[in-house]
Amino acid sequence: MCGRYVNKNTIDDVTDFFGPEFSIDISSQLNQSYNICPTQYSPVLYKSMGSLKLENMSWGLIPSWSKDNSFASKLINARVETIEEKPSFKNLVKKNRCIVIANGYYEWITTAEGKQPVYIHSKENVILMAGLWTSWGKVNSFTIITKNSEGILKNIHHRMPLLINHSDVNTYLDKKIDFSDSYKFYDAGFKYYKVSKKVNYPKNNDASCIKTID
Repeated sequence: MCGRYVNKNTIDDVTDFFGPEFSIDISSQLNQSYNICPTQYSPVLYKSMGSLKLENMSWGLIPSWSKDNSFASKLINARVETIEEKPSFKNLVKKNRCIVIANGYYEWITTAEGKQPVYIHSKENVILMAGLWTSWGKVNSFTIITKNSEGILKNIHHRMPLLINHSDVNTYLDKKIDFSDSYKFYDAGFKYYKVSKKVNYPKNNDASCIKTID
């Protein structure tokens, strides 16, 4: 699963990454964080009225039919294998796909000294994680789609985010394309290293969170 992640990208970082072929409407400054936790706001790319839009949304999907926001801390991930069956997700798969902007994410491995956090990052400065979004009242929220882990990440956790390649962004966000045909496996060249246990606490949020330790 993906329970904490990092976005330190500025608007310039994102526009440089996508390049001039992508015209993206960015309505506000992007929230930057080295320790993004569920219910916090973070930048999400989606398509509306035929245009690409980037805005900060709340992590943890709140279904439109929910009576309150209690789902927010629970629906942070959606399994790609069952996404078209679950009541909270199946109606969003066609019309409300989104891409979560990130630089990397955290997982915890078991050691003799207890749970050890590691930071997983890519050969790309920006990674694009597949997601779904919806509106609940005035709150726009999202979930990150996960899949079975590949390669070296199998040593860390059995799940990983479903990644979208830069070249497949428009395909993934196209409502006319079936979900199963909207993405393909993308090898982001992930690497990982140990980081301080300070990331266990949401109040810790600076560049030292992703600093490698021995």
